[in-house]
Amino acid sequence: MATGNYLLDKGYDAAAAITKFRAVKYSAAQTVTPVTGIADLLAGFAQFSVASTEITRGKGCTVRVQGITEAEAAGAIAVGAQVQMEADGRVSALVGASGKRIVGRCVGHPSTNAGDRISLEIDPNGGLA
Repeated sequence: MATGNYLLDKGYDAAAAITKFRAVKYSAAQTVTPVTGIADLLAGFAQFSVASTEITRGKGCTVRVQGITEAEAAGAIAVGAQVQMEADGRVSALVGASGKRIVGRCVGHPSTNAGDRISLEIDPNGGLA
């Protein structure tokens, strides 16, 4: 089981439904929304899911901005591997030049299958692969 270690978590209002342990990006009016593209700028990783019906009741989203987070893998990722973001907010091992945003490094709990969770050291300033 993956574990996290926060350095900085920040609360935001959600602009759309969000899945926990997936990448989110900033949207209008200081809100966050799920990433929709491989080169989106990373706000961080959601620590809780937010359903569309919960948004209208005022439920916000805690976003891990810095530190180590659990992140949902899109496939196999080894410990020490640099990690890139997929268009659905999951992460995958960096493989050559892909045009995807680099979001950190796997520091524990490697994945073998899609849907596994890894321990990801977030690189909030990651460039494009």
